[in-house]
Amino acid sequence: MMETKESEQRKKQAAFWLEYSQQLSTAIRYGEALAAAERAVQLDETCTEAWYARGTCQAMLAQYELALAEFEHALALDISYVPAWDGKAWVLGILGDKARAMKAIDRALELDPEYFEAVMNPRINDGGLQHPHGTL
Repeated sequence: MMETKESEQRKKQAAFWLEYSQQLSTAIRYGEALAAAERAVQLDETCTEAWYARGTCQAMLAQYELALAEFEHALALDISYVPAWDGKAWVLGILGDKARAMKAIDRALELDPEYFEAVMNPRINDGGLQHPHGTL
């Protein structure tokens, strides 16, 4: 019983740090947002959203290989987490791996055909990728 309460408390603290990370990221304070996301992961290593937040912050700090690893970790936790597929596509596009970026977008759309970011991803759009649903 005590272990469960401690686990619940850690998850609540992780949720707090994740929310704080998102607020910092919105304020374009990516270094601080990354530190908050890292704290969330330390508290709850199973939090897919925290790994995704770490990846997003890494990408915004132009640490693309690290970002890709974070998105991959999020997908290892939850293979159906569409934002991580989108993040993976974004970073792969930046790294010039257009074929793998398109596969990631396709996977996101398989999981959620209504996922707007995957269809109209402006971060990949700059690369002029051709997608079955139009030019990205």
